[in-house]
Amino acid sequence: MDPIPVLRELAHRFDHLPETRLQRQPQHRLGEMLLIALCSLLSGGRSFNDMEDFGIAHEQWLSLFMELPGGIPCHDTFNRLFAALDTHAFEQSLREWAAGLSAPELAPGTGPSGLRHLALDGKSLRGSQRGAAGRARQVVNVLCVERGLVLAQRQVPQEGSEIVHARFVLKGLDLTRALVTADAAHAQAETAAQIIEQGGNYLLCVKGNQPGTHAQIQAHLDELAAGQAAHAQSVDKEHGRIEERRLWLSHDVEALSVRGQWKGLGSVALVESRREILNGNGQAPSVSVERRYYLCSLEEPKAKASKESFSQQAAQLLQRTRAHWHIENSLHWPLDVLWGEDACRARTRNAATNLSAMRKVAMNLLRLCPPPTRRSRKNPPSMRSRMFLASCTDYYRKLLIDALTDPLR
Repeated sequence: MDPIPVLRELAHRFDHLPETRLQRQPQHRLGEMLLIALCSLLSGGRSFNDMEDFGIAHEQWLSLFMELPGGIPCHDTFNRLFAALDTHAFEQSLREWAAGLSAPELAPGTGPSGLRHLALDGKSLRGSQRGAAGRARQVVNVLCVERGLVLAQRQVPQEGSEIVHARFVLKGLDLTRALVTADAAHAQAETAAQIIEQGGNYLLCVKGNQPGTHAQIQAHLDELAAGQAAHAQSVDKEHGRIEERRLWLSHDVEALSVRGQWKGLGSVALVESRREILNGNGQAPSVSVERRYYLCSLEEPKAKASKESFSQQAAQLLQRTRAHWHIENSLHWPLDVLWGEDACRARTRNAATNLSAMRKVAMNLLRLCPPPTRRSRKNPPSMRSRMFLASCTDYYRKLLIDALTDPLR
């Protein structure tokens, strides 16, 4: 194994990121510090102390491709670096790298089957809150649902709006042949118009924050649901719970007076979720019913078998409304459980948001590059198993770094 060319090139690439360590001549190279930090996160590290410990434990391996003029940096030095690093430049490097990731195969035909699914959502870094009256740092993330890969992150300033900065993060992405899903907070006319102008499609949940739109589509779809059977449905039975989801889809948006407010509006949808929780000891099951309403830019299929295409589109939209929450299960949950993001107390300047971006780089690499194994497994190794193997073997850690320099390999 010869890690020198690839890892040395990556360390030099990191050197070009802007940062403000101007008080004195830095004793440690920027690129080398960031690469040590990344290797620590790949191996299950969570904090600046873990970065220092990783460097000390693997100094012999790191010295193969690093000069380490000041030795292994201490945890305070890592803290100062992440606080001083330009957040927007670091986030831009994440977007540029993620743009080179291989996209999933696009299925032929009309409807969302031929669209990449991009889920948009914000996240609070709860450990970064200063005092009871302070506000935790926030970031907006975009997840490619089919691959489970983070395509972009943007920091929301302390006095900024998540809604506005969601548009900024979308502006840096190629939305061609993509379906963007978001919760009700991002059901904004400006956001919908931007997605259409960038060549994408949207599926936005609408609630009381858009009272006029919500009231009109609720009346329209409730009447539709009362008169005919659902156009698509699914049933899940697991963990002592039965959940039935039904979707009604309507392309008859001409009658909606709010149609002109939403650029590209092609359909509206109603999703009804009926949850039945089975109680023990002979008790009656607990039942809850929830209805959610959606705005969608997808128009009625124009295929020859129009009825079949309509049913297919309805089924796919039902699947996409549920798949949107992969951003919670495949991104927010691993960040908090595996890397302890919510518990991280990094608060100085840009430290919290830069650490969050670095965790997402590590997560992408672990998902892109499964560990080589001679034993056949029924299921692929979990994220935690991959982190453990990266902590044990220099070979697998080197494969992960190779994926950073050449994600399409």
